[in-house]
Amino acid sequence: MRQLVIIMLFISAFVFSQGKINYKLLNANNVRLGLQNIGNLNNKFGDGSGGGYWNMLNKDSVIVFDQGPWIIGKINNKIHIALSQWGTNFSPGPIINNKAAMQYKPEDSLKYRIYKISKGDNNTNKDYAEWPFEFGAPKTKDGKPKLYQGQTLWTVFNSYDPNSVYKKYWIDSLFIMPVEIHQLAYSKKGTKKDEVDAFSNTVFFEWIIINKGNHTIDSTYFSLWADIDFSNALENYPATDSINNICYLWTNKTNTQPAVGYTLLFGPAISSAGKTAVVKGVEKKGFTNLKVTSSHSFIENAQVPNSINDPAASRLTTAASRQQTWNLVRGLHLDGTKKIDPTNGNSTKFNYSGDPITDIGWLWKDRTGGEAGFNLFSGPFNMAPNDTHWVMMALVPALGKDYKESIAIMRNKVKLLKSMPYDSLAFGRNDVMVGFETEKEIPKEFSLKQNYPNPFNPSTVISYKLQAASHVTLKVYDVLGREIATLVNQTQHAGKYQIMFDASRLASGTYIYTLII
Repeated sequence: MRQLVIIMLFISAFVFSQGKINYKLLNANNVRLGLQNIGNLNNKFGDGSGGGYWNMLNKDSVIVFDQGPWIIGKINNKIHIALSQWGTNFSPGPIINNKAAMQYKPEDSLKYRIYKISKGDNNTNKDYAEWPFEFGAPKTKDGKPKLYQGQTLWTVFNSYDPNSVYKKYWIDSLFIMPVEIHQLAYSKKGTKKDEVDAFSNTVFFEWIIINKGNHTIDSTYFSLWADIDFSNALENYPATDSINNICYLWTNKTNTQPAVGYTLLFGPAISSAGKTAVVKGVEKKGFTNLKVTSSHSFIENAQVPNSINDPAASRLTTAASRQQTWNLVRGLHLDGTKKIDPTNGNSTKFNYSGDPITDIGWLWKDRTGGEAGFNLFSGPFNMAPNDTHWVMMALVPALGKDYKESIAIMRNKVKLLKSMPYDSLAFGRNDVMVGFETEKEIPKEFSLKQNYPNPFNPSTVISYKLQAASHVTLKVYDVLGREIATLVNQTQHAGKYQIMFDASRLASGTYIYTLII
């Protein structure tokens, strides 16, 4: 009898574990991510090498080891954190009747999985047939699963579960937090290079954050935590581009020198008179979208910093307590001291905010120990009971002939993404990017629009419409009539086009562009 009981318990634990945590691959384009229903990435091959891969490198290589959203705020003046970081994760499923789903109905754990649909799917796909509308999964006007771009992964998780299995490597006691998060990840089918189709090398994320508790969460911040690995992981240097809202890593020590970063496309919306925010493509008057308000670069097991880097090794690790995190969201070091840019003596809220292309400013240039990444923070905002906030980001790897070109490509791609309306990013509607026709209406006439922005520094977008298929030549000249660049010289289908012109290597002045069809 004792032996039979042991066997039954073993089988029960196995079934429960399999239903509790699962992952699906987002793999419509060149970037592959193993996304899990607890907010992090899963290592597909089980060898500890990472959860995000990019086949534009010399081989199908790791570019992201792990990632996860964080929510930081105060409830009754006590710091609360909901997070995913190296073994500390969310609990699968929504919050139901004031309990975490795995506490309320663990027998339904298979419903709390991650769901995947692709273009052309129908009820033969189990995830399509069982699309969890009851948990808030997006749906079309006619009540069908809503597809974003060519492939969509959706899941819901929460931080209301007291089970310590989700909080393995956090040294501080974590209060349970009544936050439910809906995570949407999607990508567009494509296998081309960035200069042909930036969507082929981009992954989009949207998070809806809901306060399911009975108390307001004050001074709330959203953060994405990411551990980036690529090429030689010991030589990945963290950096922040606060102008373009990018946190990224780069290297100049390996044969392949990509740049891998995440950009905040739309931050949480807060009240702001006279401004207009965007929330899931809908304009919201009297509000504004927050930008990246601070960043923290972590470098675990780092070598001794050089003279222009932070001399305190304790300031370089990832956060591991509520107070450390509260310091970071306010733009301070882990220990609560101010961040000072050692190259100019000025106070800053962004680590390593120099420009690697020009080699100017605060830059990390030492070995990183193989565990380098960042938190980018956006806030503060308040969340009343049942209040929701929405955030949109993109993973933007880039690869040029060297690290300078990789960073330039990444920045230009981010600028192009930011110039596009939400519907274009999420569904491929209306405007398109770099040499690709629209998927909807055909223009009724030929037209060439004024570039935007104008004046510009260092890049601008040129838009035009083709009524019919034509051979297109788009060139840029200086005021003396000398040809500066040929942006397009090919036959294109009817449609709307946008071309990014990067003038970062040109002198300031006036330039003229011509379109010949």
